[in-house]
Amino acid sequence: MDTGISDRIFAVLKEKGISQKEFSRQSGIPESTISDWKKKGNTPKAESILAICRTLEIPVYDLLSDGTQSEPEREPDYYLSDSEKDLIERYRGLDEKQKRTVLTYFDKLINRISYDEAETEKIQESADTVEQIYEPDTEFLLQKQLARRLRKLARLSRIRLDETEHASRLNLHLFKYLDYLGMDKLEYVKSYLSNIQPFMLTEMRSQEKFENAVCVLDRIYRISVYIKVDTTKGEEIVVSFHENNKGGVAHKNPLMQKNNRVYVFADSIGSHVKGTDNYSINLFITRGVRTFPINVPANKYDDEGFLVRYTYINNALIDIMNGYLEDLYTADLDFGEINAFSSLQQLSFTSFGNDVFSNISLLVDSMIIQRDAMSRQVADAALVIYCDSIEMTDADKEELISTLKARYQVNSECALPDIIERIEVSIRKQLI
Repeated sequence: MDTGISDRIFAVLKEKGISQKEFSRQSGIPESTISDWKKKGNTPKAESILAICRTLEIPVYDLLSDGTQSEPEREPDYYLSDSEKDLIERYRGLDEKQKRTVLTYFDKLINRISYDEAETEKIQESADTVEQIYEPDTEFLLQKQLARRLRKLARLSRIRLDETEHASRLNLHLFKYLDYLGMDKLEYVKSYLSNIQPFMLTEMRSQEKFENAVCVLDRIYRISVYIKVDTTKGEEIVVSFHENNKGGVAHKNPLMQKNNRVYVFADSIGSHVKGTDNYSINLFITRGVRTFPINVPANKYDDEGFLVRYTYINNALIDIMNGYLEDLYTADLDFGEINAFSSLQQLSFTSFGNDVFSNISLLVDSMIIQRDAMSRQVADAALVIYCDSIEMTDADKEELISTLKARYQVNSECALPDIIERIEVSIRKQLI
């Protein structure tokens, strides 16, 4: 009997005893999308087929076949283990250049070519890179596509901002922060998107409510930033830009592993070791409202970009932020008594500006990451001393307090209400 693709998916799920929730987790496909296959009879998109077949461990032909045609002839005496099937599926997902690279590496292994220690290490690094990039392969390709598209759209003159309030009424605080700084919001968002890198992005399909919607999460922050785009009108870009505040509260991100290699688009090439794929490249990385130029070692990956160890990017920016933080400590407070930042994901969006508001945000982030009572007391003292020393007009102080309150409405840290109250008291006691 002829059955649809969605029916075959649910039949396999039932046979294998896999719940929709677990299937969503393993495949990376939103539960809402899976539910629509069943309730509305929707057919999975073509780009989802490979992920579905990998997760259910079934051949693509079995999923797409309607049962009315005979299966194409196969070589009779082959049995493939699950790991062999996985390798074949990964290989089929590569482009021709990548396939040649894999075959060259495989040929060297089979023929047991003699390598010196340096060459062996280089081959192993290449193998590790392939494993990291293509697990899952579809996620890497999607990140590249999203970053490239956002960079392109950022250059269009038709870009405009969505400054309407969402249902949670908590989505305008980042625009409010930009207003506080006196920055042109549209020009800032254009600059932000034009420097976005693939490794920063995660597509949030659950937030894409219609066909031409694109929603990505810049996940490098402790509190992630949502970027929502509507490309309905011939690639006109309509941007909503706010922190992750699902349900009205922002949540922390898991830490990215520092030893991972990440894919980047280089702004320029610094140097190249002739005869190798070893380069130094220059990147402009936008964090918060500032763009930082950094130079990092890299390996050429394809015609568009390079692989860079995330550690290099993380450390370059963390050194800058710890430098800012150390400058905020007075002679009476020992910077060495607190835990300095070690990851970009310990920092929130508003900590990167090096202005009064950003300095307070930086000190708040510092206080939150302290691991013992003594270091928290030192960090708290630094925050209070800084707030006590702020010199500005009463009107500017009121605007500062208002902007701080708006920004921290979407934070899930249980200690934050008390911290913000202490900041407000310190600032207000200076009001005339």
